[in-house]
Amino acid sequence: MLFASMITSVHAQVEAPKAPYPLTEPVKKYCENLGLKFSAYKWGEVGCENFSWNHVRNSNLGTPLIWTVFGDENSLTAKENTTLILCGVHGDEITPVKFCWDLLNEFKNNHTFQDKLIVVAPLVAPDSFFVTKPTRTNGRGVDVNRNFPTTDWRSDAVKLWKKNLKSDKRKFPGHSSASEQETIFQMNLILRYKPNKVISVHAPLTLLDYDGPSLKAEAGKTASMLLEQMSEKASGYKVSNYPVFPGSLGNWAGKEKHIPTYTLELPNSNPAETDKFWTLFKDAVIYAVDHKMKPTVD
Repeated sequence: MLFASMITSVHAQVEAPKAPYPLTEPVKKYCENLGLKFSAYKWGEVGCENFSWNHVRNSNLGTPLIWTVFGDENSLTAKENTTLILCGVHGDEITPVKFCWDLLNEFKNNHTFQDKLIVVAPLVAPDSFFVTKPTRTNGRGVDVNRNFPTTDWRSDAVKLWKKNLKSDKRKFPGHSSASEQETIFQMNLILRYKPNKVISVHAPLTLLDYDGPSLKAEAGKTASMLLEQMSEKASGYKVSNYPVFPGSLGNWAGKEKHIPTYTLELPNSNPAETDKFWTLFKDAVIYAVDHKMKPTVD
């Protein structure tokens, strides 16, 4: 009877559905604010409790910067195929946030992770998204995609911002590199998980872009091939060699850290079109996640 009872107990542990994950008070409040946005955009329920969130750092305004991981972080095999996905880097780019949330649900419900690790930060700059009128810059007025400590930041970032952009406040790179918590947050995810590729979702430039190892090198050729395959999976979506900027993720992670970095620019930021974008780009991103690359981090 004892042996039978043990079998029943083990079976129950295997078969029982996972209970909702507990949320800390800061993350619970964060999710309540996110729920208000989802309701306003008619996106349905957030379902934060369905995911296990990591929260170490806050924005300068005190908002949690959260991420979740799919796969076994202790598996060496999984670590060899690690993908970092970033969304909501600019708060006024509305559609990438929902796209990332659709990815979270897809990974949770329809994906296996025996040989891969997926790290997702669905809202990198929450302060710029949570405000009544979302903004490109974070809560301190800095464009966190111009704030990475690239080698050309000190000499060029502010100078080119003034000269070429006429001091456009929407693209202010900050007073110093890596001055923003959202920038450090992204850097730490890359340094912690050493991803083999990074996928950053933006809007509304209607293109796929690659930054990373030189196309003359074997690693670059392989990474470029994946870009073309992603395009094919998305009905021939436009591939463009978009320029890098001082302090951009593509410059820091792709050019300087030699991590294949893919930018998916959705066609627009219209929250009513998120279902259409999910249908168009889902297969491309999942294909990229499943595609194994050799480690390239310095």
